[in-house]
Amino acid sequence: MKSNMKKTVKKTNDSEAFNLSKAHIHDVLKQRKNTGEPLVIYKGDDGALYSDNGQSLWRVVDEKRFKVPEGVTIICDRAFYKCHPLRRVSFPISLKVIGNEVFWHCKKLQSVDLPPNLEAIGEFAFNYCWNIESMYIPSSVKEIGRSAFSFCMSLTWINIPEGVTVIRESTFFWCIALTDVSIPKSVRKIERFAFDGCKALKSIYIPNSVRTIGERVFHFCESLERIVIPKGTLKKFAKLLPDDQDKLVEININR
Repeated sequence: MKSNMKKTVKKTNDSEAFNLSKAHIHDVLKQRKNTGEPLVIYKGDDGALYSDNGQSLWRVVDEKRFKVPEGVTIICDRAFYKCHPLRRVSFPISLKVIGNEVFWHCKKLQSVDLPPNLEAIGEFAFNYCWNIESMYIPSSVKEIGRSAFSFCMSLTWINIPEGVTVIRESTFFWCIALTDVSIPKSVRKIERFAFDGCKALKSIYIPNSVRTIGERVFHFCESLERIVIPKGTLKKFAKLLPDDQDKLVEININR
C-alpha cells in the first residue's frame, strides 16, 4: 500500500513547524528515549505527524474524520488529544497499541471500530468521549488501562474480551448509560471504582475466576438489582455491595 508520508524529514525540536506543544514533544521523546535512534518526524500529506519509519502516529491536527494509514502499529500518547471536531476514526489491520490519553476529550467522536489485531488500550484512552454509544473490543486485546472509558456518558454496551485478567481502576467510571457488560472468566481482579457511577447498570455476573474486588466497585450504581457472585464468597465480597442494600434484589451464591 502506498504510504501517505512526505519525504521531507523534520526534527522534533521544530515545534513551531508542527504546532506541537511542549507536552507532546515530551511524550515523543519519552517514547523514543530507549531506541538510540535519531529522533525525526515525517509530516504526512494528511497533516499528521509520524515516526520516521511510519509505524508510530504521534499527532493529528483537528479533523472531523481520520483514517490511520496501514503500517501504523502504535498510536502514541495524546495523538488525538482534545481533537474536538473528530467524529469518526478508522484503524488499519496493522495497529497493535492505542496509547494513553489518545482520544481524551474527543467529545464528538461517535464511530470507533477497533481492528482485529489490537493488543492493548492505554490509560484514559477514550476518557470523556461523550458520544460513543457502543464498542466491540476484539479478542486480541489483553490489556485495558485504568479509566480507559471513564466519562463515556452515552456508552450503553461494551464487551470485555476473554484474556483480560484485570479490570483496572475506574475503567468504566461514570459511564452513566451503560446497561450491559459481561465479565469474562479470565478476569482475576476487579480494581476499585471500576463501575463507579454506572447508574443504568441493572445486573452483573462475577465469574468464579475473580479473586479480588476493590472498594466501591459498584458505588452509585443506582439501578443495580442483581449481582451474581461465586458460591461461598458473600462475606469476602461484602464490600462490593451498594451502600443502599435494599436495592439489591438478589445475590445468587448457589453456583
